[in-house]
Amino acid sequence: MGYPGYPPNGPYAPPPSRWPWVLAVLVVVAALAVGVIAAGIIVVMQRDRDADTATAPLTAATIAATGPDITYVPPVPVDPQIQAQNSLRAQANADLPFVAVNLADRWVPQLSAKQNGLYAADVDGRMVNWTDSEILAQNQRLRQRYPGARLIWSDDWSTFDLQGWWVTLAGVTFSDPGSANAWCDAQGIAVDECFAKLVSNSRGSAGTTQYR
Repeated sequence: MGYPGYPPNGPYAPPPSRWPWVLAVLVVVAALAVGVIAAGIIVVMQRDRDADTATAPLTAATIAATGPDITYVPPVPVDPQIQAQNSLRAQANADLPFVAVNLADRWVPQLSAKQNGLYAADVDGRMVNWTDSEILAQNQRLRQRYPGARLIWSDDWSTFDLQGWWVTLAGVTFSDPGSANAWCDAQGIAVDECFAKLVSNSRGSAGTTQYR
């Protein structure tokens, strides 16, 4: 006689539990998920590191670390006197056409004649050790005070015996030297700083300067 509530042949053996398989699958899935996340983090970190390297400022230490293919060349400081000399030459070149057409072969008041290394007074009587920077600054001041003033290089004109002088001319002309000197008087410029000069390339220097 069978057991109460069971089939005649007795209770069946219970089916094998599926939990070990479920747990094993869950463990594998979790491990894969962790691996994917870790790989993603590594990729992002590497990408950020590459971006930082690409945008980092180039320094001497960086250049040294990158190898011999890149050579760091420090900037060469600019000599202010050479820069001023170049500016004077550029200004004289720019003024040359105007002087040739409007001032040459006429009497003009000469406002200044300076060269590098000269120790002499400025138009205001102040004694100056003249450098190219000082000469450039004076020419700019005179151009502001006397509109039309122009800069010439004495070597460019045949009416100068002495070479190597930067000369500032007033932008007015006269038919005779006395009138040019009278203009200097009217401006109140010191006697030694302003006088009549005739600038030309068609004659020599004789008779082209008249002092006050």
